Amino acid sequence: MDIKASDQVKETVAKRGLKVDDVMDVIKTAEGGNKKAVDKNTGKILAKKVINNVTVYADYNVEKGILKSHANVNSAYSHRMTLGKIVNATEPSNWTCAHCNAPAFLGTAEMTYMGVSRNGPAVVCPKCGDVWVEEYLATKTLAAAEGLFEKKKA
Repeated sequence: MDIKASDQVKETVAKRGLKVDDVMDVIKTAEGGNKKAVDKNTGKILAKKVINNVTVYADYNVEKGILKSHANVNSAYSHRMTLGKIVNATEPSNWTCAHCNAPAFLGTAEMTYMGVSRNGPAVVCPKCGDVWVEEYLATKTLAAAEGLFEKKKA
């Protein structure tokens, strides 16, 4: 599968301290093992992979061509928190877990960073136990929390 990213997406990826090659690795891994969430309304795909203790996410769409398919990267982001078990699944979401084909829910999951565990909002699949963090949470809330933990430990 070919993977395409606009110059603007590449710039955002770089500003977030990520490598385009890592984002491509996330997509290839997700497509190869079907470990991803798919927005049933838009077809948008959310995939993740832990690379060097950082969870890297790719937000993309797949366009199926006559001879070949390709992925269009919309965005990429990351966080350093370790995602643990699902605490609860509170309300339905637009996401479907592609791995087990079950509906994913908005809920909370255990998140650990620098030895401290807290529950945080996430998209969760109660059937297979997978957990994803959406971009607005990772780039704002989790990034702020990681910064606070780092200051307290310093």
